[in-house]
Amino acid sequence: MNLEEGLNNLKSALMNAQGTPFSNKKKVDAEMMMEIVDELIMSTPEEIQTAKEIEKDRQSILDDARRQADQIVKDAQARAKELISEEEIVKQAHEYANAEAQRANAEAEKIISNAKAQDMAIRKAMVEKLNISLGEAHNVLSKCVADVTATHEALEKIAGPNSNASVIPAAKGPKITPPIKDDK
Repeated sequence: MNLEEGLNNLKSALMNAQGTPFSNKKKVDAEMMMEIVDELIMSTPEEIQTAKEIEKDRQSILDDARRQADQIVKDAQARAKELISEEEIVKQAHEYANAEAQRANAEAEKIISNAKAQDMAIRKAMVEKLNISLGEAHNVLSKCVADVTATHEALEKIAGPNSNASVIPAAKGPKITPPIKDDK
């Protein structure tokens, strides 16, 4: 029996079934109906069976595709979070590096400023010390020149005014003047 014959037999059995009084319902032989349905199932063409298998495979493929798509989305979300996390780490590292660079620059400026101040203090102290030392040297040299001049004059007095005695002439050279004192 083919599908069309089986469906016609089923229709015929339903139409020829005995009706129940006062209703649209009919009594059918359940055993006979089951036989017709079984024959229909057995006679289902191979294409329908293939179509059923294809439908089953299609559903399986769709389910796999959904699972894979869900996994791809989860992986993409995880990677996006990871990239955002890496970007945040890089951002924080840049911020930290900039802050450290600013701190180092400020400290370097402070060190340079202190070094300049110390340099000025050292120079000032050195100039003052040299001024004192040169002043003391000037005083010593002035005293020596005064002693030499006094000795020279004493020799001239001893030798007399008309004497041809060999007397050391007065030293000719630059006049030593005391340094200018800065009273700051």
